[in-house]
Parts: sequence; structure tokens; C-alpha cells
Amino acid sequence: MSNPSHDTTSAQKKESRLRAETLLQACVHCGFCNATCPTYILSGDEREGPRGRLYLMKDWLTGPDKALDLAPLDHCLSCRSCETTCPAGVHYTEILDTVREATGETRSVVQRAMDQLTETALSSQTAVNALMRVARRVRPLASESLQRRIALAEPGLVWPAAQHARQVGLLLGCVQPALAPDLDTKAAIVLDRLGISAIPVGPGCCGALPYHLHSYEKARTIAHTTMAWDRPEWEGFTSTATGCTAFLRDYPRLFSGQPDAEPAQAFSPRVADIATWIDPTRLNALPPLKRRRIAWHAPCSLQHGLHGQGRIEAILKALGHTLVPIHDSALCCGSAGPYSLRHPRWAQALGHRKWQALTHADPTEVVSANIGCLQHLAGFSDRPIRHWVDVVYHDMRSL
Repeated sequence: MSNPSHDTTSAQKKESRLRAETLLQACVHCGFCNATCPTYILSGDEREGPRGRLYLMKDWLTGPDKALDLAPLDHCLSCRSCETTCPAGVHYTEILDTVREATGETRSVVQRAMDQLTETALSSQTAVNALMRVARRVRPLASESLQRRIALAEPGLVWPAAQHARQVGLLLGCVQPALAPDLDTKAAIVLDRLGISAIPVGPGCCGALPYHLHSYEKARTIAHTTMAWDRPEWEGFTSTATGCTAFLRDYPRLFSGQPDAEPAQAFSPRVADIATWIDPTRLNALPPLKRRRIAWHAPCSLQHGLHGQGRIEAILKALGHTLVPIHDSALCCGSAGPYSLRHPRWAQALGHRKWQALTHADPTEVVSANIGCLQHLAGFSDRPIRHWVDVVYHDMRSL
């Protein structure tokens, strides 16, 4: 007798593969995507660019028993820059994720063990908090670059009481509370001053970490939990980490072809970057002597995932800061969630390239919007690097 659950899963996988094959047909092989692909730019290898990977995935989808070298798929950062560039609108990430999930069991025992170890280490709040407590004790002995990666808690910060009619759910995340202990509280204080109450949700993972480490079913279980936290009286759902926010918005793709896709379809439009709730016209400009030259690093999750260019830039300009020009601003910094741990050679090369671009015009400081990018870039840092919410909080307080 067949197992109904197994039959359902097999049917879902077959449907996902058929959809991926259909999506592949949109590609006209023009190669525009390679011009903005981080791994192709570094290597010049066609196999390490989106076009080459699409050819590889097409070969696998039409003959999954073929002996193919799938390593280039693992090297992809999933930055989605190619999707922004593509004139044909190819859904590259959905195709890639479908093939990655389908080929997960073909990965070596060592690869799977390393992914499991990475997921366990990063998703354990107890372990990460303990590590950061030790790091803060030895921080004075560390190099300046390392000190920038070890944030200290600011005393006296209290999450504002929910007192406004306008409310938004703010996911606290899993790793960020340990790495940036005050960031969400600062965001809540900024919103409170603008007449919006941020309701803390979690702490808990959005599901991105296990998903990028091939634990797809665990990611879907987490997504169900996260969606259940949402409340209809909230204006929306957000996070101060654009990587998390983009993944929350992407829940429909996570449940594509599955019977429980409807809740994800309803949840996704409620998710927006936290900058959506900050009106630049309500911010006062700093006195000239307090204004700074800022290099704004827009994470891939913001640019290509949320398509949120311009909003945070307008906020920083409203405060009176000057944004310096950045060469290749659409190119990934190499963080990409756990990617920097799994592929340090690629990540280090991209991080160095990005830092050179960010500091070419000699800014006072570098500002970003995602905890992973901030931690990764801090390893190259020779000047302050901060989250934009931290900038807004301190600027509003100093007025």
C-alpha cells in the first residue's frame, strides 16, 4: 500500500520541477545577467554566472540522472542581482531553489554535516549569546576591526509601551539580538516618536538560515510559526534586518506548489521594510557641524529582494547627511547569510572589493541595513560602520 504523505510530497516535487522547466523557457541566453553576477565578475567563468547555471539546471531538469558537476549552483550567493538585470524577467531564484532542494541528497556527507553544524551553531540563541558575552569581555584586547564586530549594549534603553493606534509587528530575529543587542529597541523608539508602536515578535528565526543550509522543511515549519504571530490590527510586519524582511516577503515561493500556500500568499503583502513607516518629511535636519559624509551600502536583500531603493537614502538625506557615490553599488558584499562561512574565499574577495568601493570617496562612515552585511564588512573596516536605524536614533536624540 502506498504512503499518501509520500505520494503527496512526490507530486509536489514533480509540480515544482515542471514549473521550473517552464520558467527556464523565458531565458533568451543574452548574458546581461553575467555583467552583474558577483561570482562571474570574480572568475570570468561562464559556469559561475547565471547563464551558465541556467544551462546546467536545464540539463539536470531534463535528465536528473546525468552525472553533472553541480558545484556552481552551490557557489551562487542568491543575491538576485541577475533578476534585477534580466530583460526577460527570468525567475532565476525560484529555478535555482527548486533544483537545490531536489538535489540536496546528492551532496556529500561532509557537506551536509557542515551545513547542519553551521545551522545548529547560528540558530542556537543560547550558544550565540554565550559567545558574544565572552567576546564583549575580551573586546578591549581585540583589533579595531574586530571591535567593530562586537557591539556593546547601551544602558538605559527601554522598549516603548504600545500606546499608539498605529502598530506594526517587528520580528526580533535569531542571531541579530546577540550581535546588535539594542538595534530593535532603537527602531521601536524611533517609530514611537513618529506615532507608531512597534510590537516585538519573537525572538525567533524567519526561516532563512535553515533554508539556505538546505533544511527546507524546517524553514517551512518556522514560516508557519512566524505567520501565526501576525495580527490583523497591525499595519504590517517587518524586521530591522533586510535579509529577514526579504525572506518573509518571499514566503509564497517557499510554499510554491504546496497545499498550504494560501496563508503565505496572504501574509506576503503585509511585509515591508521598516523604512516604509518612517516619513522623511517628518525628520529634522541636523545642524551643519553634525552632518556627515555617508557611504550607503544597500544590501542585496533590499535592492533585489524588496526593491526598496531610495527610501533609506531619502531618510539619511532628510537628516542632512551627504551620500557619497558608490561604484558597482548593486554588487553583493559576499555576506549572503551563511555563505561567508561556507565559501570564505569568494566572500573575502567580494567583501574586499565592496569595501574599496564604499570607501573610495573617503566617507566619514559606512551605513547598511542588514546585520549579516554589517558583520561581514566590519572585517575590512577602517572607519565606523553602522546600521541606518542606529544613525536615525542617535541623530533624532541629538536634536
